Amino acid sequence: MAEPIQNPNALFTGPIPGASLTTEVGNRPWENPPKEVDLQTVITNYLSRLQNPNVIFPLLDAIKYGTSIATLVETVIETAVMEGEHTIDVGILAAPVIVEYLKQASEVSKIKYKVSDQEVRAATAPKKINGRLLEEILEEMEQTKDSPETEELEASAEDIKTSSKGLMARKTDIKGDNNGD
Repeated sequence: MAEPIQNPNALFTGPIPGASLTTEVGNRPWENPPKEVDLQTVITNYLSRLQNPNVIFPLLDAIKYGTSIATLVETVIETAVMEGEHTIDVGILAAPVIVEYLKQASEVSKIKYKVSDQEVRAATAPKKINGRLLEEILEEMEQTKDSPETEELEASAEDIKTSSKGLMARKTDIKGDNNGD
């Protein structure tokens, strides 16, 4: 039996217009009251989750490779708000505690960290070209410019430029003359 042909548009996973109108009101997490409204309970939940090695180690890896702690905390809080765990204002109030926890975890793990995106941008200094190395490369280019190999390459490049092999090019007759001249 032949395998059914899959619709190429089936791989598109974005929301379609009107998708929010396809379910009953209140079926989405953000359409319901949050699960937690108490700030202390939300902070306790975050700290207990961050003690799980399956959660903290990927976060520490992201910090090690240059992601700012503030970016990670914002992502975690926004995800929890979308899932209906708490409101955005409670998440904003809990953020400094989570930032401090991640800073301490980074220090214990001996990982250099950046708290904000501005620190990450400031740490990435523009790369400078070594003047001596640049002079050596230019000298090498001048030496190879006069080599026979370079002359052969330039000649073949000139042949390609002058030959007309395009779709709309004039056809040449046997003698090599262009038709119509």
